[in-house]
Amino acid sequence: AEAEPAPGAAESATAGGAAKPAVSDQSVAVLPFVNMSNDPDQEYFSDGISEELLNRLAKIPDLQVAARTSAFQFKGKNQDIGDIGRQLRVAHVLEGSVRKAGIRLRITAQLIDSRSGYHLWSETYDRDATDVFRVQDEIAEEIARALKSKLGVESGAASRAGRADPEAFDDYLLGRSFVAKRWVENLSKAIEAFDRAIARDPGFAAAYSGRAFAQLLMPMWDSGESARFLRAARASADQALAIDPDDPQALMVRGMAAFFSYRSSEARVDLERALTLAPNSVDILNLYGDFLYNAGDLGRAERMKHEAMLRDPLALVHPLNLADIMIAQGRNDEALVFAEQAQRLGAAGFALDRLATAYAHLGRAEDAASVVEQACSLDAPKDRSCSLGRALVLVAQGQRAQAAQLFADAIERKMGTGLPEDEGNIHFSPWGFVEAGDIASATRFQQRCIDHGCWFVTAALIGTQHGTALPEEISDDPEWLAVWADPRIADVMQDFRRSLLAWRAESR
Repeated sequence: AEAEPAPGAAESATAGGAAKPAVSDQSVAVLPFVNMSNDPDQEYFSDGISEELLNRLAKIPDLQVAARTSAFQFKGKNQDIGDIGRQLRVAHVLEGSVRKAGIRLRITAQLIDSRSGYHLWSETYDRDATDVFRVQDEIAEEIARALKSKLGVESGAASRAGRADPEAFDDYLLGRSFVAKRWVENLSKAIEAFDRAIARDPGFAAAYSGRAFAQLLMPMWDSGESARFLRAARASADQALAIDPDDPQALMVRGMAAFFSYRSSEARVDLERALTLAPNSVDILNLYGDFLYNAGDLGRAERMKHEAMLRDPLALVHPLNLADIMIAQGRNDEALVFAEQAQRLGAAGFALDRLATAYAHLGRAEDAASVVEQACSLDAPKDRSCSLGRALVLVAQGQRAQAAQLFADAIERKMGTGLPEDEGNIHFSPWGFVEAGDIASATRFQQRCIDHGCWFVTAALIGTQHGTALPEEISDDPEWLAVWADPRIADVMQDFRRSLLAWRAESR
């Protein structure tokens, strides 16, 4: 990306342990502000103010800002600021409180050096709710000023473009709070809240982009409606960008919608622009990293995921993603380190899946079998995931025909349930059959993947026994090659080929 992080900004884990970068003086975490209102239902408002401040600070060039996912893990905990700073790997912490009574607001904020405990700045703001945007701008500017005098940080783009009706802003914050909780029910409530915000203020760009993000996330929990939500997300992002062409979240959503619609070139443009506008955004770093991984751009994907983990050290998704990238690069020993890190953060079954794959690729069949059975013993294991793990063990033992049959039986049972085909079943099936060496079945399911419009259409080429490979490097079977020549995925495959070959050249 145009604002691509330097490769050395966050160091890779190795089999001997993970090297951690030094804590930057130019770093800050925004803890969730305490709700001092009499109404506990106003919690979303104080959380929302905290997140809005975080997002403003994240736009300041050269300032490293801890992500919401990690910072909000300290909500309601009376923990020492020094400990918080060490866990979040930041030099400064912003904390405060919000009291809302009718149209009156009191916001108190203080900036603390997490290493010394010294208070660098504090202020209390008594305002009308209509001044909430001005207060947030003032706090962000004061923090930037305090850090500038001490560290040389410029205020940059901290201030928010545009304003909104106070009630619309209230609904917007409520929507954001539901998005943070994920799952179908919460995302549905988020979309409803954003709809109310838009109805109250049709010119509120952030409400459109918030709705777009919720709509983009929805298929991850309701895959039967993926096409409808993808169209809706693209439409909402377009509406946001018509009002504010520099809305980074809307650009991110539009970029991912283009990628999921097999338009990689468009996706890359929007995602790079989004990262330029919000280089600290963990959502953008994470999703852009997902795009780069699936586009075969493995070196840049690794850097994006490292930068995301640097800003969000307590989130389990980043070490999981880095384990995937290590497997894709054939660095399976390093994949084990990241998978174990994710396991320590609580990613039980997902981490075991990565451990099993890495062990199988290393030929360590007994270790693979052990973690697969651990995964299968967890509550309500997915039949496909469990069978794939056991198939990987058979592959590691050289029993490819048996592996292919085991996986085929699991897929057939899934297809025979009468339930809609989920995204995971569609796009992981070709990958599983490539692992087992059953190219005929992989071809059949890859065709189904393309016909279905599955999002991760290149999955069968990434992180298999072949590493990450071009179709012809996996098999010269004419039907296999023909499915990858489908004109519907021509842009995706052109980008994948170019990116993969460039990464290989860089890695030599």
